[in-house]
Amino acid sequence: MAGSVSVPAIETRWSTADEEALAHDGQRTPALFKKLYLLWVDAIFKYLLHQVGDQSIAEDMTSQVFLKAFEQLPRYKHRGHFAAWLFTIARNSARDHYRRSPREVPIETAEVPAAASDLLDGIVAADEISRLDRLIRALPEDELELVRLRYVAGLSYAEIGAMLHRSEEATRKAIFRLLGRLRGQMGGSNG
Repeated sequence: MAGSVSVPAIETRWSTADEEALAHDGQRTPALFKKLYLLWVDAIFKYLLHQVGDQSIAEDMTSQVFLKAFEQLPRYKHRGHFAAWLFTIARNSARDHYRRSPREVPIETAEVPAAASDLLDGIVAADEISRLDRLIRALPEDELELVRLRYVAGLSYAEIGAMLHRSEEATRKAIFRLLGRLRGQMGGSNG
């Protein structure tokens, strides 16, 4: 029934059972959709910002994703991960955007730890980020999507797997192999 879901702090992820109950309650009481919005808006925005590289476009797209999710909520069928459903909407929105405009997104749109205080360390770190950016840009779209979903949007392996129709373990292994390959390429170019 409406209001039957206790709301944890926004910083923490809810269990799939909590999300299922909230999505179910939100179908009958639209005001409860706000809780789902608050839970996922930052992750959706970061994901879209990394996709498009423009804050105002990402903000507009984020609004459109949640409007579409709200409109489709009565037809939503819970299959384990609300995030997979929501990020599928976001992913399709980004694909629609790129059908209309070219893709060129700098890695700087992802959150990067603050540079070291020592100038030389800062220069080395900037060089490493630049090299990693080139390697990431060269990834095939399916691998780049794994990076976006895991490290930009912060989704769990299970959520990514549900979205991409893979098992959690297959998703974990694919990301692990990708990171290993990137580490090898970064190490191999050090000389």
